[in-house]
Amino acid sequence: MLFLCPILERRDIMTPAEAVADIIAKVKTIRGDTEIDEAVLGIYVEKLVNDVLDYCHRHDFPRALTFTCMDLINKRIGDEQTAAEGAVQLKSIEAGDTKFEFNVAAAISSGVLNDLDFDSIKPKLNLYRKIAGFGSCRHHHN
Repeated sequence: MLFLCPILERRDIMTPAEAVADIIAKVKTIRGDTEIDEAVLGIYVEKLVNDVLDYCHRHDFPRALTFTCMDLINKRIGDEQTAAEGAVQLKSIEAGDTKFEFNVAAAISSGVLNDLDFDSIKPKLNLYRKIAGFGSCRHHHN
C-alpha cells in the first residue's frame, strides 16, 4: 500500500526542538497541578518525537501530530502512575481452596505498553510518512 504525504505549508510543520517544547507545554497544561518529573517528561517526549520522525522518514515534524503525541505521553504517564501506586487489579477470587486470578493486562510493563501504544498511532502517522531512500530520511542527508 502506497501512502502519499500531504503537502504541508511552513505553518503546518515544526522543527523537532519546537515539537518537543510544544508537546511538553501541552502535557503540562492538560495535567494541571499533577507533579511531573520534568526531566523524565522531556526524555519521553524527545524519544517519541524521534520515533515519529524515524517512522515517518522526516526531518520536520507535522504540527497536527503534536496532539497525538500529547495524548500518548499523557497515557504513558498515567499508566506509570497507576503501576507505581501498585494498582494490580484482581480479576477473580474463589473461596474454596483459595484461588486468586490477577488481571494480567494491568501488570504489563510500561515499555511493552509503550510499544503497543505507538503501534496504535501508526495509521495516523502513515498520513505524514514519506517514502524512504529519496533524501527524506533525516539520518542520511545527501
